[in-house]
Amino acid sequence: MSTDTTDAGNARSIGEILDDLRGDFPDISVSKIRFLESQGLITPERSPSGYRQFTDADLELLRWILRQQRDHYLPLKVIRRRLKEGDGPHREVDVSNPAPESKPEPARVAAASMVVEEARLKLPDPLPPAEDDVWLVSDGPDPAAAPTAAPADALWPTDRETSYTAADLRKQTGLDEAAIGELESFGLLPPGEPDGYGPEALRVAEIAAAFFAYGVEARHLRMYKRAAEQEATFLSQVAQPMMNAKDSGAPARAAEALTDLARLGAGLRLSMLRVGLGPPPGA
Repeated sequence: MSTDTTDAGNARSIGEILDDLRGDFPDISVSKIRFLESQGLITPERSPSGYRQFTDADLELLRWILRQQRDHYLPLKVIRRRLKEGDGPHREVDVSNPAPESKPEPARVAAASMVVEEARLKLPDPLPPAEDDVWLVSDGPDPAAAPTAAPADALWPTDRETSYTAADLRKQTGLDEAAIGELESFGLLPPGEPDGYGPEALRVAEIAAAFFAYGVEARHLRMYKRAAEQEATFLSQVAQPMMNAKDSGAPARAAEALTDLARLGAGLRLSMLRVGLGPPPGA
């Protein structure tokens, strides 16, 4: 619920926020922060490229929310109500002495509520609804959604020259060194260049981090790599005649054809996925 405009000089990534909070809250995770965001309790700004940028005010608000859970056993619905009523960082209300007209909640009920909320917080936030959602169901934008992957029609994004260090990847994604190494060992993370990792490595690491929140392991993601390699070989063969043409416009035509073919492939994969999954659970 931060309303401050982000100062780029003081902005923190989600990984840096985790580092700041772990001393007091060892079980804090990327999925927990994203869940709090999806519930409207925090609203970090976004960079032009879509990354979350946290201010000092966001950090203080997160600390306050986590303290209410840990120290006062408050469920999120109570924390949300207190924020709406003007409570928050530096404006703490004594929750141990409720107003006379309100009924004190038994400690065991409060503790049980906290356990339920903590269990929910450890679940990853749902994928953002989109125009091409698997079941074509959308009830509005997800505030926790991040544009982690390039659009389907941007086979060659304009940020190809950007480079990142291993520390950058960890800070942006919340993954630790072991997780980064695991992605590399399975050939999922594009290898680092002398100047560091490219932007595609960051995109892969972000997507993998979201998979990991569901309990998926790096080895399970190899099927996506194999499928992509097969599709890349196939599309290159289809576009090969245009690539071999001698006129000056051949490269542009080949790039346009590959982009169109990739878009067609993405649409076909989604249709096949819908067929394979069947109707939504409970439908």
